[in-house]
Amino acid sequence: YHAGPAMIRPFLHYQLGGFRIDAECRSSLPGLFLAGEITGGLHGKNRLMGNGLTDSLVHGRRAGFSAAKHARAQHSRKHPA
Repeated sequence: YHAGPAMIRPFLHYQLGGFRIDAECRSSLPGLFLAGEITGGLHGKNRLMGNGLTDSLVHGRRAGFSAAKHARAQHSRKHPA
């Protein structure tokens, strides 16, 4: 127990990147898929501390699947069956 005044400070925030992505984590550059704090995630350019890991995992998985789909399509164009 402390009888003195309580310290009140702003909660820690992070400033995030500004790359825009679509729902499949594609950027405006063909073949570039982005995830995590470089995009700002679903919180925009500012988020509360503690949400970054979950955002990175969810968007990292989505970006990986999208990049694999893109790579298969590129391979199919260059090497038709």
